[in-house]
Amino acid sequence: MKNFDQIQALWHQQSNPDSPPPAELIMAKAEQSHRRMIAIHRGTMLTLSVTVLVLAAYFWKYGSATNSTVLVSSLLMITPLLFRIGVEYGSYRLFKSTNVTTDLLTCLTRTSYFHRIRRGIQWIVTPISLGCYVWGFILLLPYVKAGVSIGFYWYIIISGVLFLCILSIIIYRQIRGEMHLLKELKVNYISLLSD
Repeated sequence: MKNFDQIQALWHQQSNPDSPPPAELIMAKAEQSHRRMIAIHRGTMLTLSVTVLVLAAYFWKYGSATNSTVLVSSLLMITPLLFRIGVEYGSYRLFKSTNVTTDLLTCLTRTSYFHRIRRGIQWIVTPISLGCYVWGFILLLPYVKAGVSIGFYWYIIISGVLFLCILSIIIYRQIRGEMHLLKELKVNYISLLSD
């Protein structure tokens, strides 16, 4: 009979699955999501900065300042990335300025505003940047073809297309993850406000 009493005591100690999680748990999840978003921004800025440095070094070493098409191509590849770094930095500063320990309504308002801004950045600025980058690469192809063997030229085209496809998938998944994280953060704030 003692085992039955222990089992019954354990049963009654369980939390009610219909009851909302405690506010401390929701706040911890919100703070964790906030830190993840900041890490995502830093990682994006770092990746874009390294890409710009590699491209700038390549065009500095091998590019020709006398050939206007090569110069325009390099600018088409580098300028959107620099613009995107600036946009990411501004977005990072905006999100980092959101203090998760302030009142919940302010956090929810700022997170909702940030979510709208990020959707615009991810669904408008990112495709334009990627399009300019691809356009610059396509403009460079005739000069690449003149400088390498036909086999290596086709290798560059095939690997470039594969790289673009893989990169697009990675970017799409990253955008989807970021939008999910922001939505989760908003839901956490909404659930805290409703308590």
